[in-house]
Amino acid sequence: MNEETNNIIERLKSSTVFKVISGYAIVAFITVQIASLVSSSFGFSQEFMQNIIIVFLVILPFIALIAWAASSKYGTFKILGISFFFLFTGYGTGSYIWVNNFMLPNLQIHLEEDDYVGAWIISNQINSFAPFFSKLDDEDSLVSSIANIKVQQEGVDIYWRPYEEDNSEWRYLGSSPLDPSRLPNGVLQIKFEKANYETQIITSSNPSLRFYNFSVDIGWLPEPINLQVKGSIPEGMIYIQGGNFVPAITGNSIDPVFLNPFYIDKYEVTNKEFKKFVDAGGYENRQYWVDMEFINDGQSISWEEAKDLMKDSTGMIGPAKWEVGTYLEGTENFPVTGISWYEAMAYARYKGNILPPMFHWAKAAFSPDEAISPISPKLLKKSNFSQISLNEVGNGQGAHGTFDMAGNAREWAWNIFGGRGLTLGGAFNEPQYLATQTSPKPRIDRSEFNGFRTARLINPRDLNPFGDPIQTQAPKEISFYKPMSDEVFKVYSRSFEGNSSPLNLEIKYKDDSHPLWNKERVLVNTGYNNEKMDIIVFTPKNIFGKSPVVIFHPGANYYTTPPDIDEVGPGEFGLDFLIKSGRTIIWPAWKGSLNRMPPVTLSPEQRIRNFRDLFRYWISDTQKTFDYIGSRQDLDINNVFYLGMSYGALFNTHNLLFEDRYKGALLYVGGNFPTYPPMSDGINHMPRIKTPFLMLNGEEDYLVPKSAAMLFYNFAGTPEEDKKIIFYNSGHWPLPRNQMIKESLDFIDKYTD
Repeated sequence: MNEETNNIIERLKSSTVFKVISGYAIVAFITVQIASLVSSSFGFSQEFMQNIIIVFLVILPFIALIAWAASSKYGTFKILGISFFFLFTGYGTGSYIWVNNFMLPNLQIHLEEDDYVGAWIISNQINSFAPFFSKLDDEDSLVSSIANIKVQQEGVDIYWRPYEEDNSEWRYLGSSPLDPSRLPNGVLQIKFEKANYETQIITSSNPSLRFYNFSVDIGWLPEPINLQVKGSIPEGMIYIQGGNFVPAITGNSIDPVFLNPFYIDKYEVTNKEFKKFVDAGGYENRQYWVDMEFINDGQSISWEEAKDLMKDSTGMIGPAKWEVGTYLEGTENFPVTGISWYEAMAYARYKGNILPPMFHWAKAAFSPDEAISPISPKLLKKSNFSQISLNEVGNGQGAHGTFDMAGNAREWAWNIFGGRGLTLGGAFNEPQYLATQTSPKPRIDRSEFNGFRTARLINPRDLNPFGDPIQTQAPKEISFYKPMSDEVFKVYSRSFEGNSSPLNLEIKYKDDSHPLWNKERVLVNTGYNNEKMDIIVFTPKNIFGKSPVVIFHPGANYYTTPPDIDEVGPGEFGLDFLIKSGRTIIWPAWKGSLNRMPPVTLSPEQRIRNFRDLFRYWISDTQKTFDYIGSRQDLDINNVFYLGMSYGALFNTHNLLFEDRYKGALLYVGGNFPTYPPMSDGINHMPRIKTPFLMLNGEEDYLVPKSAAMLFYNFAGTPEEDKKIIFYNSGHWPLPRNQMIKESLDFIDKYTD
């Protein structure tokens, strides 16, 4: 037996096929080892290393076949040489063609559409198979960002995936505490798992406060994720962590609201679940209906009278669209609809819960920082706004793991809104913007679009004041806002007459350390109250001739919690593209902003008076800014553009009424709120604004809804051919960068002499 084995071994040693396979295996092993050693230096991904091994294994049978066929003519080294020549030549040629003819053009399309998750995925595919031919820097901040994911518990396994690929595999990041990780920009889902703890999934945009990598400090951050012990969350509910957040409901301020932790239903209450309430005698059990004031057509009615209105289509007790006291066949997992606020309240009590107060509902529905890092542009695509019919529950997973909080059925909230009930989230047949707007309905309303979910507060004190009735005033009719006549404008404009006081220019410093621009800080007289105004100037390097100028009006945070004036920069709002295109950015410290904020907190009445005064001060600040531009030989006073972002595109646009030297105005996420001065007085000054303008807004912007943007667009007296508005599939900010850049530069070029 030993001799026979030795003979087999000797024959194998002398076999060319065996020698080729052995040599191939050795070369493959050495190649993999070398690639592994240099992977960190050359940025080879783990997927690439795995693919190398797979390629060598797949090629092995073909190498063996070639060796068998050619063994009679060629030696081992020649066969190996020919094989590896064709292997590496084929890999190189195929990879080059695949990358340059297919992958890079597709990647460029994603970049132009500001789909950075899609671009990152394609880049990752290239780096997994052909990193030598990748032309996209994976460190590019436009495509990916360093995210810091914090968890209170140690040993939590953390995974991620793109939000739009909700059927894709979860990618493992590591175990907490986790080092910062590079993740694609865009909306992502993060999953947290640990033995004996409930699995938690969150949805967040990257960058954002949740990932501790947002560029602007707004004064607060979300708490680290806190997993809950398995079995501690009520069945069918989601744990919503406490802390600060900005409610994504139109009409609210951007001031953070603090809530304690609470539970909320994962899904809208279904027909099947509501049937249990009916079968348990829920409509007859008086304890579920106590302390309710039943109102119908403005008149108080008794419980018995109210119950008589709570009938199905066949006259039996139950939701309006049921038949014979039960839901239609096949709709058990659809949200129960056709119920009043009173019925929703009664069911919540039956479950030991309440209806969600408005702010609790908003916290569960959207990201805590939805205003600056929205998920709604992607969430609404997955939500049921089909205009066709209700769907089964389970559409559009939100920031904390709930479903259908946008679309499908609109949902009753706890609060009373101006004497009526309050619905939130919008229904399948309503416009998408209602996902972030309140929609009051009579509490007895039993529309087929009314559904609900329930909540359970861990700290009942949260009901006060967040559960109090919401007092509202009816909006004024459009006819209330009277355009200024020439006589009225003559009187009105007296408060905004300029002054000819000298600038008394003082140069504070010049800084040329940035590779793209020179930064200067100068000080000028304002001409009022013996005040001075700082102006920050960013001029492009390596430009010949006079530079066109863009005067910047920033967002609200620069009027509330601004950074130090020397820390401001064009990169914060992604405005560096203007400097790259040869424009100078001038950033004045407008009255009320940066280092010129009020020294004390103002009362509401003082804020209104102060707001009216700001209009006058801003006009003077603008005039002095133009005077400064005119004092410099390197700036083009004949090509000055207005740029307003959010607050600067909402309120500072009053400057356009009195300053006709602007060649045009770029208004990012701007509009008009007629409840603020001077429009609140019924004075419509906007038809007198004639400046050409470009408005870029978000379709899902809850802070400046589409109606507010269109109000400015329609009221402005600018000729139709000189005004343009575009709504992107985005929230309030940021806008899709590449599309924003293209439209902005095209507009500036059009109106530059």
